[in-house]
Amino acid sequence: MKKTPYSYDFLWYQINYAYENIKKKKYRELLNKFLTNEEVKTKFNKVIEKKVRRYEGGKLEKTASVLSIALCMYDNYPEIDIDLLLTAIILYSFSSLYTKREFYEYIKDYPELIPFLYRKKRKKPILEVLLFEDLLKLDDKIMKYIFQRREKDDWHRKGDISGWKSL
Repeated sequence: MKKTPYSYDFLWYQINYAYENIKKKKYRELLNKFLTNEEVKTKFNKVIEKKVRRYEGGKLEKTASVLSIALCMYDNYPEIDIDLLLTAIILYSFSSLYTKREFYEYIKDYPELIPFLYRKKRKKPILEVLLFEDLLKLDDKIMKYIFQRREKDDWHRKGDISGWKSL
């Protein structure tokens, strides 16, 4: 089975860096339930991201990537509730380890987080929810192009470009 090309330690470092940037104690306490649980982290390391990174560690890689993009965006737009956005990104990723009902039990006391994870509960999207959706889509789009470029480069190295479709 294919695995992420990145070191798991590096990816966890990026996730922990984002976590360290969360100032609101209530979000940090919630995230600690996942980030300090070695059994959960071990399971998460193996999760295959369903859309683009279809390999072991793909979800971990996507989480680290989206968190990094969110932090970069915050540098330019400090009005964003970065604590809410980073928490939602991390929780969204860990939610894949649970059923919707199981995960709801973890976040039911955080009504501001529910719209990020349960689309049917959205009434009027706030800026952070819109950014959340767009960051996930942007990351997918970037990775699709990267994979296409790698495939094209492989064909060029082999001298066979007959089957290549242009970007």
